[in-house]
Amino acid sequence: MNKLANHTSLKEWASAIEALGRGEQVILIRKGGIADPTFGIEAERFYLYPTYFHQPEGAPDDGRVTITHWCEVVRSWRVDELEALFRLEPHVVFSREALTERYRFRPDQALHILGVRTWRLAHPATIAAKPEYAGCRSWVSIDDEIDVDGSVPVLDDATLDAKLSVVDALLSVGAWS
Repeated sequence: MNKLANHTSLKEWASAIEALGRGEQVILIRKGGIADPTFGIEAERFYLYPTYFHQPEGAPDDGRVTITHWCEVVRSWRVDELEALFRLEPHVVFSREALTERYRFRPDQALHILGVRTWRLAHPATIAAKPEYAGCRSWVSIDDEIDVDGSVPVLDDATLDAKLSVVDALLSVGAWS
């Protein structure tokens, strides 16, 4: 069995994970959760733990979570201007209001934009949603063994590079003015 180090998982909106899994989104926009004093990349490779908090649709209430994808960080940027964040709107599932909310949370901190390669697990894993995974925080270490052998990248190298180049260009606009 091949698993990710420390079973590290990033909690993210289920809708964002679905977009990553379809190859429609290649970035994550993070500042951390209420329980996180700051946000940092705790692992270069991590599982995506779906959450439903702050989303219009509610979470399944059976006490279980299904992990379907994992990511590896391939690029990163920091954004401290709302207009720069708005330029990313066509490339994420987040509404302008959701982007504004993420931007305004902890206004003294920049947003982290993570360019990620997303992998689809060969065998999705349904795990118990334990109390220690709950709460508004970014990173959790799950107890379950999740095998990444046989995972398939959602996008080929050329497509991922092209999408990340668009993000890079959007975030570079006005950077030197």
